[in-house]
Amino acid sequence: MQMIKINKILLVAFILIATISVSIIASWIRNPYGLEEERIGPKKSNLSATVLAVPNAMNFLLHSYSTESEYVIHLALPNHYIHESHETTRIIDSYSLSAYMYYPGLNGKYHPENRNLPKCNGYCGGYVSAYIVPSNESASTISTKTLERVDRDRNQGNPFMKFEELSPEFGMADHFQIRYPVIEDKTEGNKSSTQEFIIKRSENGDIKYLFECSPYKPSPACSVKFNLSSRPELLVEITFGRHLMTQWESLINSTNEKIVSWGPTRIELVK
Repeated sequence: MQMIKINKILLVAFILIATISVSIIASWIRNPYGLEEERIGPKKSNLSATVLAVPNAMNFLLHSYSTESEYVIHLALPNHYIHESHETTRIIDSYSLSAYMYYPGLNGKYHPENRNLPKCNGYCGGYVSAYIVPSNESASTISTKTLERVDRDRNQGNPFMKFEELSPEFGMADHFQIRYPVIEDKTEGNKSSTQEFIIKRSENGDIKYLFECSPYKPSPACSVKFNLSSRPELLVEITFGRHLMTQWESLINSTNEKIVSWGPTRIELVK
């Protein structure tokens, strides 16, 4: 009789230990770095949005970084635009997403091996990297703030920066670069740290597009931000080889049209 009691106690103890062990392992798998709960992923509304996954697509709920936002963006993004992705029926909560496409068609499959080319950063040749995020500020506002910071350094005579005016290029008159003499001295004249700015203004003089380029890196590239035409609350930043600057307008329009074709939908949430 005593032996039966001992066996029962041991069995209960074993079950408790096994349950605790499984719970610890499951918790570690879900959160291996011990992050606080709110840092594991986007904060969700108290009321979950009713979203149906689109077949054969990565379905994202893009949350705004702003705590004041009461909406998310549903973007059914085709799998082949996501690098190293797998088909899934889940709704993926995220603050942003990156997609890769080929210009000019912008409908070809991104080849993962392209990312592994030396100093390529994923946009070698005709590949374009698109970074999509909800934003309460327009691309023009963000670009204006960037240029204001640059002008402040220029007017204050920042000793670590050397400003150089450049000839008009790509149909845009505002064209200059910032060099960093200290870095160049330490790297025996290497100018890869140089920043190039090319500005497209609207008729009233406001900044329409601000192109920021790295002209002397092994893979020269440029980036520009714009708001999606169908959903201005979505901010798109594309990065591409500088050699495509000759077709900058077509590149922006093509990217805009392609993302619009993915059907981003705004979903209102209640606080």
